[in-house]
Amino acid sequence: MQHQRSTNQPEQITTVAMLNWIIATPIRTLADEVIPALSRLNGKWLWRCRSLPLVIALLLTGCARSDALWTVTHDLCMNNYHYRRDPAPCQQIYLPQDSTQGYSIIQNPRHRLHFILVPTMAMSGIESIALSRPGRADYFGDAWLMRYRLMAAYGAEVPEDRLGMALNSAYGRSQNQLHIHLTCLREDVYRQLQAERPYIHNDWRPLPDRLLNHTYYARRVMQPTAMGIYPVSSVARHFRLSPPQLAESGVALIPTTFSGEKGFILLTTRRGWDKGNRASVESLLDKRCAVLSTPPADVSAAQ
Repeated sequence: MQHQRSTNQPEQITTVAMLNWIIATPIRTLADEVIPALSRLNGKWLWRCRSLPLVIALLLTGCARSDALWTVTHDLCMNNYHYRRDPAPCQQIYLPQDSTQGYSIIQNPRHRLHFILVPTMAMSGIESIALSRPGRADYFGDAWLMRYRLMAAYGAEVPEDRLGMALNSAYGRSQNQLHIHLTCLREDVYRQLQAERPYIHNDWRPLPDRLLNHTYYARRVMQPTAMGIYPVSSVARHFRLSPPQLAESGVALIPTTFSGEKGFILLTTRRGWDKGNRASVESLLDKRCAVLSTPPADVSAAQ
């Protein structure tokens, strides 16, 4: 089915003119009116999308609506992919035959070493019932593949144990569409987890010391890949949490080694376990990647 161009739309719209219009548009109008209109266009300017990180940056600022991430990945990336087979401004869109398994990958325009996996199916977050159904998507396993994009952006190999993935609680997130962060660990978090590895076992136990002043439970999984770990299900089983109760939990998956063997540390915390704890486990991560001792000059400049 061919997309019809509106007769009121000019034949040519320059990228500069349209971006200037976006910059001058209030964020509420941008989310409510402009982006839905853009998603219906097939104009030549829009889908030269490599300049659209500006749009993402505008949408993902603190004043943006809680559906801003979904607006970018669904209304912009998906429409561009359907019309032009180009996922921009996302980095990738994966659409298998089973639509419940699809996802988009987006790169933070402000921090080039920060990648986010967003399911193509609408789901609120860690509390989504879809994460506990049989045949559920392995989003953490898929998110771990984003490390290759991070290394490509960095321009060199990155030690995997400097990286981490995080899924915030409903009370520690700004966006109401499930999304998994992958970027570097904070240096202090990295050092503490390295030191406390001997105390992390196959079953869930509290870490000996609080992590960033919050109580965390941890367990280890001895396997070289994140595929098949399903951190959310592990937390739900051990703490006997229903999907709505999971809304108060955050989970992280951290690659490491135990006695030279590759594995992962699963971490979880819960809203209310400590004063001021909103289970925003993204706080364990550092999008600037200071833990990488000598980042390339272009990466440092971009931040």
